[in-house]
Amino acid sequence: MNEAALAVAAGGVGALFWAHNRDRRRAIARRQSVFDNCRGLLKDAEKCGDGRGYPELHGQHHEHPVQLALINDTVQLRKLPILWVSVTLQRPLPHWPGALDIMIRPTNTEYYSPHSSLADGLPTPEGWDADAVIRCEDRVRLAPHLDRLTPHVCEFLSDGRGKNMLITPRGVRLIWRVEESRRGHYLAMRQPLYENEQLDRGQMQRLLDIAHGLASDLGKEIH
Repeated sequence: MNEAALAVAAGGVGALFWAHNRDRRRAIARRQSVFDNCRGLLKDAEKCGDGRGYPELHGQHHEHPVQLALINDTVQLRKLPILWVSVTLQRPLPHWPGALDIMIRPTNTEYYSPHSSLADGLPTPEGWDADAVIRCEDRVRLAPHLDRLTPHVCEFLSDGRGKNMLITPRGVRLIWRVEESRRGHYLAMRQPLYENEQLDRGQMQRLLDIAHGLASDLGKEIH
């Protein structure tokens, strides 16, 4: 190979390296801006993270600790990657008898949920989404409480994006679909690219309201 060809090859490699770094910087900038529309939503809000992946937003909402976190789910079989948001409300439920997890169309690849590790299953109540699968750690103690969940579950699933609801004596966590990766980009690059990663303030407020409403109802002692 002559010097001219070597120079062209070196230039091509350099251009690819530059483009890779440019795209990486842009991706990092996009990830760091995901909570920009949520300013003021949480009291004493603090953004946490390593500066490269998706950050988390920690703060207080109605005097209770809250964490908002993004989950870049790339392990689903034969499906495009999905970006989820996890909304965790730490609000004690002293009268709630144990862990209960509701998953929509589980595939056993939901690494972000304890769903598959919970020992007991419960039948899906009438009026719920037929794709909802319920697992818990004590069906005898938790089965009588399913009717109390119905309005909250139906509201959470009403937009077709709700994925997972976890309820424990320590609080509530909701997982909701933000975006699905662009198909063409993922098939070509095997890396997800999401059209809009920024979280909508109104939607985050809605999820927080659902979590608080659920915790408020379940925190009451049943006689």
